[in-house]
Amino acid sequence: MESTRQALDSVELLQMQNKTQEAIESLKNTIYRTNSADDLAYLYAYQSGLYVSRDSLLMGKKLLDLSFEAAEKAKNNTSKAVAYRAKAYLNYHLNLPDDVVKDALTGLQYLEGNNTDLTTKYYLNYLLYSTYSRWGDEEKMEKYILKCKKYAIDARDINLQVNVNNGMSSMYLARYRETRKKKLLDSTFQYLRKSFELQQSNPKEVSGDTFVITCINIANFYLEWSSEPMEVRKEKAFYYLKFAEDKLEKDEASSEKWINVLGIKSGFAKKEGNVGLAEQYLLQGLTLLMNDKGNYFKLEYRINKELAAIALKRNDLKSALNYQERAEELLKKSFDEQQLLNAQKLEIQFETEKKDQQLKLLKERETFQKRQNYLYGGIALALLFGLVFMFVSYHFKLKYSIEREEKLKREKEESEHRANLKLKFEKEEQSRLKAEQELLNIKQQQLEKESLANSLLIEYKNDMLQQIKSNIQEGDTKKIQKLLKEEMLLAADFENIKTQIQKVHPDFFNQLNALAVKKLTPLDLKYCTYLYLKMTTKQIAQALHIEPQSVRMFKYRLKQKFGLSKDIDLDDFLANLTRV
Repeated sequence: MESTRQALDSVELLQMQNKTQEAIESLKNTIYRTNSADDLAYLYAYQSGLYVSRDSLLMGKKLLDLSFEAAEKAKNNTSKAVAYRAKAYLNYHLNLPDDVVKDALTGLQYLEGNNTDLTTKYYLNYLLYSTYSRWGDEEKMEKYILKCKKYAIDARDINLQVNVNNGMSSMYLARYRETRKKKLLDSTFQYLRKSFELQQSNPKEVSGDTFVITCINIANFYLEWSSEPMEVRKEKAFYYLKFAEDKLEKDEASSEKWINVLGIKSGFAKKEGNVGLAEQYLLQGLTLLMNDKGNYFKLEYRINKELAAIALKRNDLKSALNYQERAEELLKKSFDEQQLLNAQKLEIQFETEKKDQQLKLLKERETFQKRQNYLYGGIALALLFGLVFMFVSYHFKLKYSIEREEKLKREKEESEHRANLKLKFEKEEQSRLKAEQELLNIKQQQLEKESLANSLLIEYKNDMLQQIKSNIQEGDTKKIQKLLKEEMLLAADFENIKTQIQKVHPDFFNQLNALAVKKLTPLDLKYCTYLYLKMTTKQIAQALHIEPQSVRMFKYRLKQKFGLSKDIDLDDFLANLTRV
């Protein structure tokens, strides 16, 4: 166990230096040399967490299963607690908050009375704090972050103490956003300052990522929340950003944190009205992302949208169009990447549910086998006593014969009972297979809804871009500006429309085609979808860049295609169709 502890300490040191791949390789080498079930439970759990942090969820799940296999054979309850910590961490990334709470609490139960593994207690409580943060449960958030603080101090772990202070800062900032009480904002900054001072006092004991995040949060506080003069806020923010930049250059960190630094600088430039400088910072960040080996499609998308807005302010329509087109490409790539991640999540959830069902069935069979063994033992014992009794006393022979017949009758009943149980198990197995098929159908329908929503969104964006291109060729800049302004005004509304489209059942279009007396075109289906979502004539006209009169004429033609009489309203007709 001592060698394993040293290996884990080495892994934590590598993580503090942002050397995740080297940490994974170190764990592989240690696992190869280890035979202890207790040690393997720890090592596999840590390795699972590293893969999950890199979005390799399937690999993380595979290593998690190995951790639990080792934990089942382990003698130490802390090994089981660590396995549940890794499981809770995976479920947090799968966005299964109920399972996170269940697994974290189970892990803490295994650590009751244990005052040595304080780090595992800290992480289990921090997962509970993070989960209740998502739910906005302030009482539970404070309860578990204070427990984290206690364990971090007891363990004398400066890095964990810095993380706790950052968590406390986030909690008070969330409360300030709800109540706008200035003392909460003061507490937010106070805990950030504590984090910074701890690092300055113990520079070698705080990870590079933790320190950079602290500096960025302080700088962002001056950008967003400080009431001091702008010149003072900028000077103080840049002071902390310099610490972050020095650390990022030293550790050769990924571009993601550089974007946060440059984004804050760009924010100050925009507040000062220096649009050109703000654009330079964003372009610098975009270059870093494009040269990085990783995929940062969402970050690139946001930066291109910002650059498009800046170009529009400078009346540089050509650049604005280029940035907008690039943003649309990145949006599609981001969607595809998210689909792959969702596929991993669905596969893990399906395999987990399947395994849980198998375990449940196995336990039921074990229980039945035990009862069966007890039954056979009882019957054998009864027969033995019967034989002894027969040899001892001839006078009780008749009584023994009657008892034997009763025993045989009970055996027959037990045999019939076992046959019924077997039939019951077969029926339950059929029900389980049917439930699995229904689960697959539900997941397929959900993917179809998401695909439908995004295809309509992309079609809308492509239509807008084609109109802009046409107007550029005609040289009509006024129409281009009008289109761009309409697009910006419609962006927020269309996000709401997209959410609503995802609630439309895929069978909606099958019903439309079945009810139509004339064949419906794709444009007919699009109009029906907008009307089903209760979009007004004006909203539809703006979304399709046509006149409201054209929408009204098209609704009239739709009524004819459905064979509706004059007294039947098209909107009511569509609203009465089956919903999900």
